[in-house]
Order: sequence, then C-alpha cells, then structure tokens
Amino acid sequence: MKFKTTSKEIKEFVLSVSRAVDVKPSNPSLQGIYLRVVDNFCELIGTDLDLVIKAKFPVEGIVEGESLINSRVFSEVVRKLPVGDVVFSDLGNEVKIETKKTEYKLRKLDHLTYPKSLLENPYNTETSQKLKTLEVFNALKKVGIAASPEGGKPILTGVYFDNEENQTNLVSTDSYRLATTTVSDLPINDAGIVSFRSLNETIKLFEEEEEININSTERELHFYNERYYTSVRKLEGKFPEYKALFPKENLFSLEIDKKTILESLDRSTVVAEGFIPVTLKVIDENNLHIYSTNKDIGGGVEEVDINILGLDVGDVSNFEISFNPNYLIQGIEVLEGSKVYLRFSGNDKPAVIQGEEEKYKYLLMPVRTNQ
Repeated sequence: MKFKTTSKEIKEFVLSVSRAVDVKPSNPSLQGIYLRVVDNFCELIGTDLDLVIKAKFPVEGIVEGESLINSRVFSEVVRKLPVGDVVFSDLGNEVKIETKKTEYKLRKLDHLTYPKSLLENPYNTETSQKLKTLEVFNALKKVGIAASPEGGKPILTGVYFDNEENQTNLVSTDSYRLATTTVSDLPINDAGIVSFRSLNETIKLFEEEEEININSTERELHFYNERYYTSVRKLEGKFPEYKALFPKENLFSLEIDKKTILESLDRSTVVAEGFIPVTLKVIDENNLHIYSTNKDIGGGVEEVDINILGLDVGDVSNFEISFNPNYLIQGIEVLEGSKVYLRFSGNDKPAVIQGEEEKYKYLLMPVRTNQ
C-alpha cells in the first residue's frame, strides 16, 4: 500500500473517523482505524460496532492495499503533521508516514481480524432517499438533551423515532425529563430507538450539508454523501409510553421573557452546587421569585416579571415548585423565540415547558426540597 495526500485532508478524515472508535473494545482490532486504498481512493473506517464512520477521498501515487493502525496514535500523529504533502507506505509490520521533514513509523494491528462485514457496502443506494438536514438535525439536537448519558439504561440513551401519518415524533427521556418534537417527511419506515451519541456524531459530520442520503433498515440507519458514511445501530427494547406522561390539562401557565429567566436562573443558582434544586414561587400577578439555598454557603433570590395565563391570580399566589436547575436551564436554552411558557398542573406533577414553537415540548419532573 502506498499513496500521497495532504496533511489537511488526512487530518480531517482521520479525526472524524476516530470519533467512532472504542477506547477499550473487546476485540483489539477495533482500537484501530482501517485503511484501504483502491481505485484511486483511500477509505478509512472506525467503529465501536454501534456506530460506524467511513471516510472516502481521492489520493495520488496509488499502490493498492490495506492496513490497520491504532486510532489514538494515528490521530495524534496526523494532528501534528506540518502543512504539505504526506506519503503513506506499507512496510510490512509498519506503516511509514512521511512529509518533507518528518517521518513516523507506526506498528500495524492485525487487519485480518477486523470485522469483514464493515468492509462491505451495507446500504442499498436504490432505496435511499434525500434528507434535508437543517430541520431534522436541529430537532435531534433539541430532543437529545433529555437522553440519558452513556452507561445508563440502554433504551434511555437514545432518540425514539415514532412514525405517525405524514410525520415522525422524535422523543428522548432519562426518566427525569422528556423532550419531544415532530418532523415531517422523514424517510424512515421503521420506528426504532437510536443512540443519541451516535446520532450526534453523525450530525457533526453532516451539519454543514444542506442535503444527504439516508437509508433505513430493520436494524440500522445509514447516512452518507460522497465523502462520509455513518451507520447507526438501533437499540433493542421498548420505549416508554411517553404520550401518557403529559398532563391532560394544565391549571395555569407562566409567560416569561426567555433571556430574562435564563439570566435569573444563572445568577440565582451560583450557590446551587451539585444537585441543590432551584425553586420558583409565584408572588403576585406580575412577579415570580427564583431562589436556591445552600445550607453551607448561602442563597440568592431573583425577581422576574411574568404574565399568568389560565387562572385568577388568587388561585396561584404562593404557588411553589422546585426543579433540578441544570435540567431547567437546558430545556429553556433550546426553545425557539423570545418567550417561554411554563405550564403547570400542580407542584407535585411534571411541568411542560415550551417556546413559541408549539410542536417542541419539554417535560420536567419537580424535585422535593426541604427549603
């Protein structure tokens, strides 16, 4: 194997592919980035088996072949290469990487133990459809904030694609909060749960593209264009019955300026270290107090202008409810428009948070407090 490219190109593609590589996989070969040179193109592959990222780009001086290089070392080397041409040569047990004044020799991993299925073309271009990225990627990012971190219950680490007539509901939850929105004309036939981490890596690759190809199978989603391809494996399990979690009716709502409440939450939670909750208390028809108290440090109170919608002020005066401050801030930050609507059905029931875009809903469970 031998080929020539530029340091700029190899750096971009190696670092992109490396994001799919598992640091401590059960199969040692999965620590590597697979290189394959054929038909005047170099293809790079990285995977943790849940996510596959491939990059394909034209190269010069072709001697066809394949190698497997440790992803961590490979990434560090290409990150520090000087600007200019780079030549890769297979030396048997090593791959030589050389520029005009720099030379590295990296030990190869056994490419014969790399999963053969990853070397095939797993998608059918005849059944793929075009995906307009802006609406879908924005929706996924807003919904994904409620997904559980990796290491939690597997189905809660993902986004649920729930197909209905002419639209797909996107939903995620970590059991403390839930986010949902809808997108239209999403070319995915089979409902399923897909890891948000894998989706987020896909978004990073393609978010500057107006349109890409998408292909859906029973077990995977495939996204690709002429340079990149990702395969995201669907998670096994049944997603919670999320629609039943939303209150059937709201007693009242607070209309608040988005910028104002975010700034107030930021200031009032300066002392809210760890999981100390923030409390919202309706004072009168125009004022809301936001406060948090840390018994070891102190506390702070913010007064915010509000409009009360749905009930007489007397019915909600002194209404008080507490939340995880980080979850509350994250839910408000992603809302569209300048207004925030906090909808309540009781201080022991989840609140529904919305902006001026009605289809996005953020359900947040209250927390108990001894304040």
